[in-house]
Amino acid sequence: MPDAPEPSMPAPSVPGPDAVVLPPLTAPSQTQAAGGESQMTLMSPAGMEEGDETDWAAVVGVALVAEIGLLWAAACIALWRRRIALGRARSGTPEDWTG
Repeated sequence: MPDAPEPSMPAPSVPGPDAVVLPPLTAPSQTQAAGGESQMTLMSPAGMEEGDETDWAAVVGVALVAEIGLLWAAACIALWRRRIALGRARSGTPEDWTG
């Protein structure tokens, strides 16, 4: 039985200046960082402790209640000032208009 010739790989061509070069399909081998440390993560070690953190929903809730309270107070003050101005306008005395 004759030996089948092995398919030869074509020589890699050099891409032109406008060619798009894609990354390789396989990921590079993962290497251990120096000093025995693991690779960088997206979470800091301080964020790993769950016991001492404040829930973000509680923080948003407190901020929302505080904002509503401030807006309510500003609206009450504005209405109070308009009521005083209306009372002065109805009284008709010019001394009250000067403020």
